[in-house]
Amino acid sequence: MHHAKEEGIEFRMLCNPIEVLGDDRGWVRGVKCIKMELGEPDASGRRRPVEIEGSEFEIACETVVMALGTSPNPLIASTTEGLETNRRGGLVADDRGATSRPGVFAGGDAVTGAATVILAMGAGRKAAAAIDEFVSKK
Repeated sequence: MHHAKEEGIEFRMLCNPIEVLGDDRGWVRGVKCIKMELGEPDASGRRRPVEIEGSEFEIACETVVMALGTSPNPLIASTTEGLETNRRGGLVADDRGATSRPGVFAGGDAVTGAATVILAMGAGRKAAAAIDEFVSKK
């Protein structure tokens, strides 16, 4: 967490994204979230997060990067033509995050499999620079 904070990451604990918000042109304009609290312990003693009614809030943004799980969702490759995968189902990407499909970039667990958050953040930083370069050339 220390290194993530150094990278400018803002942690919002017990918050759950519920909707990606778009504008009238179909571009991302934000993410709608809801605050959570820990509920009563279940039979195992674990307290599960529950929504706090009326606590919805928005985070303004122009880009959403989905970072879920430790392996890529198989739907990504099966629904996006031109994405090469390796034998473990990971997306094939170069050291800047560029995949076999022009304009599509990937990093972190989707490429390497389960690894550290710091490695994923580094891959994200490299991919962000490559995306900026790609978009700037258009």
